[in-house]
Amino acid sequence: MISRQSLIVAHWEFLRFFKWKQQLISYLLMICVMGAIALWSYFTDESRQTYRIAVPVELTLANTEQFQFQRPSINVADQLAQMRTDDSWHAVVTEDQGQLIVHTLTGKKWLTQLESVLQQHYRQQTAAKMGLNAKQLNQLEQPVTISTRYLDESYKGKDTPEKMIAMGALILLFVGLTTAFGQVLTSITGEKQQRVTEQLTAIVTPQQWMDGKVLGHSFSALKAMLTSGLVMLLVYTVVSVFAKKAVDLSWLNISVVLWLIPFALLGIVLCASFMGAIAASIDDPNNSGKSAVMMITWLPMVFTFLVIDSPAGWGMTLLSFIPLTSFAAMPVKMAMVTVPWWQPVLSVLLLLATVYWMRRVAGRVFLRGMQMYGKEPSWGEIVRWALSNKTE
Repeated sequence: MISRQSLIVAHWEFLRFFKWKQQLISYLLMICVMGAIALWSYFTDESRQTYRIAVPVELTLANTEQFQFQRPSINVADQLAQMRTDDSWHAVVTEDQGQLIVHTLTGKKWLTQLESVLQQHYRQQTAAKMGLNAKQLNQLEQPVTISTRYLDESYKGKDTPEKMIAMGALILLFVGLTTAFGQVLTSITGEKQQRVTEQLTAIVTPQQWMDGKVLGHSFSALKAMLTSGLVMLLVYTVVSVFAKKAVDLSWLNISVVLWLIPFALLGIVLCASFMGAIAASIDDPNNSGKSAVMMITWLPMVFTFLVIDSPAGWGMTLLSFIPLTSFAAMPVKMAMVTVPWWQPVLSVLLLLATVYWMRRVAGRVFLRGMQMYGKEPSWGEIVRWALSNKTE
């Protein structure tokens, strides 16, 4: 199916947009930036410090890990003077006609936490005046809990981590197709304007040249997806560290990730073949309206997103088997619903057959489109080229 010449072209196209030294340097810079952010946040984290707060004698506030409430014997004016000179207090709280006033030198992030502690204290005081105990107050502050139970045991739930995997799959597919869109359009239209392809048809056939281009750019798009996936995991890890939570990756379904790779690669090859055929018919990308047609390859992600909350419904099921949308829908469905093994296998086989057909169509359009200069072919001509049998 793929000739040696096509693999050579694919290797060249992939390396054309992939410079491993630049990638390595960018990754190291990204890690250094994230590390610098983490260190800065650690050393400037005000929540790890303890603050001394001067409060009126009548306020019976209990100390917390972050705040020590002290009741000085000196008047408020002296308290404020001490706060200005020797940092005896980080804040001074006074009460005036039922209103609390927090005096501090400047704005600080921890003042928000202090306000929460003071609000909680006054809620408890108000509840005590109303005759409510701590348990009753807690019940009033807690909203009613509503849970949903699903009889379909294959459904994993709409708010489970599996939905995060499904959304991540759609985002990564969007990244891959965007990468392929830019590279295919730039590569083919640029070579057509410079008449590079005409000189190479003596060495490789148009079909081999097209196959190599599509495969090379597809691997480049897959690389972009893997890179974006690693960045997403890194961001999740950093956020977990900042939130002082243990880094838990147990939600990451490896089987879904492994299925996502062949679906993503075949889907990108399918879309890149379509993009290549359209790009070959463009005379000038700066004023052609055909480049916008290439964006319809994003519709599978849009359609899948619209039915993501009904993964077991007929809409998602239909999208999971239609080859033009299955590369986006089936991984999302597998992330949220337990499916029989034959469903992804059948979906992949249908997708593989469609990819083979689309690459032949792309080769036919590429053969004629790259030979037309000065004007763009009509959609009728493109359809006739796609349905013809001439590929050499």
